Amino acid sequence: MDDRIEVGLPDKLEINRRGSEIEIVRTWFGSQVLFITAFAVFWDGFLFSWYSMLGEFKGGMDSMFFYFPLIHVAVGVGITYYALCGWLNRTRITVGRGKVSVRHGPLPWFGNREMDSSAIKQLYAKEMISTSRNGTTVSYDLNALTRDGRSIKFVGGLENSDQALYIEQEIEKFLGVKDGPVKGEYSP
Repeated sequence: MDDRIEVGLPDKLEINRRGSEIEIVRTWFGSQVLFITAFAVFWDGFLFSWYSMLGEFKGGMDSMFFYFPLIHVAVGVGITYYALCGWLNRTRITVGRGKVSVRHGPLPWFGNREMDSSAIKQLYAKEMISTSRNGTTVSYDLNALTRDGRSIKFVGGLENSDQALYIEQEIEKFLGVKDGPVKGEYSP
């Protein structure tokens, strides 16, 4: 598909070219991080108040009042960690020296991967639509189609199609992969 229009550098992405490799860096921070942070502060504040109140009661307290909220404490820890990742983390996609790697950090997050660049037949973006009672959300994944026919998700949760298409475009250019159609790919 040589007729595809080149995508310019989207927001929250930067590209660094260093000799025999390129690095594409994606910042996680966005308006949704502000919402999650506010929610985490409210959630954790409520739990702190709950346990502070329990500390004021002496004896005769049912252990259920102590143990029941532990599920909520676990949820609070998860939400707080997710918010911190949104503030601090970046995704780094490095292409060079025969490898393509994806790393998330500095806080640990799932989805790190590495593969030989020679195994990549094609890269393609895929639109992911999630529907819940709160509405519909759309995100984009960047997938690799390997020479042995497997499809591997390389980067997930991209917030717009330009991010996915730009990363695809730059990696294919760098590796010399001719862009071609893939069943199920996002097409603008």
